[in-house]
Amino acid sequence: MSRSDRRSSSSGSRPRTSSSSNRRATRRPSRPASPKASSLDSSRPPRPLRAAGTSRETKRVGHLSVAGLGLTDQSKSQRGLPRPVLWALVALVAAGVLIGSLFALSLTPILPVQQINAEATNHLTQENILKLAAVPDNATLLNVDTAKIEENLAKNPWVKSVHVSRQFPGELTISVEERTVFAIVTIPSGNSAWYLSEDGAWIEPMPAQALDGGDLVQVALAQAKEDGCLLIRDTPSTVDPKAGAKTTDAPILDCIQYQTAFSQGLASQIVSYSAASEEAISCVLSSGLEISLGAPNQISSKEAVINELMGAHPNQLTYINVRNPAKPSYRQISSSSVGAGTGVVASNDGEAAQGQEAAASGQTAQGQGATGSQSGSEGSGSEGSGSGQESGSSESTGGSGTHNPKGQTTS
Repeated sequence: MSRSDRRSSSSGSRPRTSSSSNRRATRRPSRPASPKASSLDSSRPPRPLRAAGTSRETKRVGHLSVAGLGLTDQSKSQRGLPRPVLWALVALVAAGVLIGSLFALSLTPILPVQQINAEATNHLTQENILKLAAVPDNATLLNVDTAKIEENLAKNPWVKSVHVSRQFPGELTISVEERTVFAIVTIPSGNSAWYLSEDGAWIEPMPAQALDGGDLVQVALAQAKEDGCLLIRDTPSTVDPKAGAKTTDAPILDCIQYQTAFSQGLASQIVSYSAASEEAISCVLSSGLEISLGAPNQISSKEAVINELMGAHPNQLTYINVRNPAKPSYRQISSSSVGAGTGVVASNDGEAAQGQEAAASGQTAQGQGATGSQSGSEGSGSEGSGSGQESGSSESTGGSGTHNPKGQTTS
């Protein structure tokens, strides 16, 4: 067998395998990309890629699936904190650093208190204020406890409020607001008299030596006039004052309510209040005129009636009853001049009491007590002295006639 025959027979018996060139030749031509897809791919921004943790991660880039190439998308897996949260964290850290720094400075003797300024009040000297404040010797402007200073000073019942301020490099200023005295209140059960503030706090009792050898009400009245405050008398036996405590007694609180609700024109004329009970509240003016007020209601209406009656009968009235402002009653004298009284109605004056009852109940009062002895006298002569000591001259409600605020007499 020739060589050519041998080659042909061997080629015929072996299976034919395709070479790489044949495979390339038989590959199906790729489909051309559509214009729409190419435009979408070109407009889509490339995504940042990072090394993948495992070869299993697969991300789609365009239309190609990339698997195990060590590349993955990090746009969603790695995002920073929101900006408001970052600012909040920064502020928190800064506040912590500042507080820590201030605390550290407070433990060191920096900015020591070298001078304490305090202004004296009417009842507290500068030495009293500094002693009550009790500022430590090693205090600094950074560690001084201002709340403790205010608490120490508030123990004094004359102190209403305290303000402590710092002035760098080493000054501390203490400002004290003192309570204003509203009235001196007589306490018959203990034969004493106490100062009462405008906010209803008991301050302190009058000195015992001032009350020795004299009538409690008259001594307290004289002191009230000297201090420029009111007198509250005839208080219930249940009144039990304690320094610094607020009063809870209704009749005393009613007096405060009346005085603050009245206009300045009327309030400035009041010398004293009687506070036996809520229904029996009364006051006495500097002219000696006694006004029965009753419970603290319809205060503006009561004041209007009082002013109208005093205007209609100037210097002639000794008593007005406005417990019911719709039906007021009053008592007057025929004299055109009524002397000034002491501002206190004598509780043991039987004729005056009889006269008051007459005006309230409609009976005709007899005797001089109905006209002039209600408030005592200053100097010589009774309240109704002068040209008019009238007997039985008080006007009555009922009986022969009733007086209204207009000064008209009706049967």
